[in-house]
Amino acid sequence: MTPLSAVPPPADEPTRIPARALASVDDDAAVDDWSAAHQPSTDPEALLLSALMWSNHPGGPTAETQRIVAAVTAADFDTAAYARLYEVIAALVAAGEQHDPASVTHALARAGSGGHVGDSLRHRLTGAATAGGHAAAAAHYADMVLAQAYRRSYRAVGESIAQAADELPEEYLFDHMVEHGRTQRALWNRLNAFRGAR
Repeated sequence: MTPLSAVPPPADEPTRIPARALASVDDDAAVDDWSAAHQPSTDPEALLLSALMWSNHPGGPTAETQRIVAAVTAADFDTAAYARLYEVIAALVAAGEQHDPASVTHALARAGSGGHVGDSLRHRLTGAATAGGHAAAAAHYADMVLAQAYRRSYRAVGESIAQAADELPEEYLFDHMVEHGRTQRALWNRLNAFRGAR
């Protein structure tokens, strides 16, 4: 094949892929270590943390960062370590302090996060800080975190209603469901308010 030919002649094309080049895939194989399978660069929670840390401004938190911190709560995170890191970042933003990766690390150290738990937090912090979240996309990541939390909440509601069906007296069942409905409506309104404020 010459450099200028667009299509290789048949002689240059492989006739078949050798069997040894194909990797066997076991559909039943499970990943035992979540950390090994987890990629912060594809996790909206890690990307939000990354974007918030890199949105740090010498003059203090930006209006967009403050808007995100006002809308998103630690309870919106599915990963406990990310929720804890978000609490630290949100507290720094609320106090008008620097919230870059070094400042978050320092805040963790000041809070006494040593030992195994502290190691895990610092590991997650490093993963989030290097995840590649861009400051300009922070609101986009926040939207995804809120949307995922909203969707997860339905699973929790379903489990709670199923448990109530087994354990609550009949006269409380409807009120139990209505209360969950109000909570879901509030979550939906919060998500839409965040999206509408852009």
